[in-house]
Amino acid sequence: MTPMLIGDASVAFLLIVTIVYVAVLNRRLGVLRKDKAKLEELIKGLNAAAVNAQAGIADLKQAADELGRGLDKELATGRSLREDLHYLIERGGTVADRLESGVRARREDAPRVAEAPAARASAGGKVAQIHAGPDEQEPRTSPISRAERELLRALAGRR
Repeated sequence: MTPMLIGDASVAFLLIVTIVYVAVLNRRLGVLRKDKAKLEELIKGLNAAAVNAQAGIADLKQAADELGRGLDKELATGRSLREDLHYLIERGGTVADRLESGVRARREDAPRVAEAPAARASAGGKVAQIHAGPDEQEPRTSPISRAERELLRALAGRR
């Protein structure tokens, strides 16, 4: 074997190894190109999802602002109603206290009126009914109307 033949065989062998290596490398590059296309599609999908998410967030912010404004209006209305109710309760308490003092004054006057039924009967006037009140031992006349009795019951329940 001549040195030339050995050189040619070595070059041929190296060429075959290079061709095999290039074929394997070409296959791997093909897989990378295929993966690159998939990766680009994936990036486009993620980009579209991010745009949709941003639009959704903007819509949610707008809806939250509208709801917040509506709640502020309702809260202001509720505060106004609370103040009105507080005022009415105070006024009602004042009126109830005045009524109660008026009823007490009538109760104090009742023994004096109870002494005079005979005088009124002899004068031809109406005879008042005499009965004992729930927290009284002595009988008294009944000049108190039904509404006043109900008010007294309500006041007694309030205490």
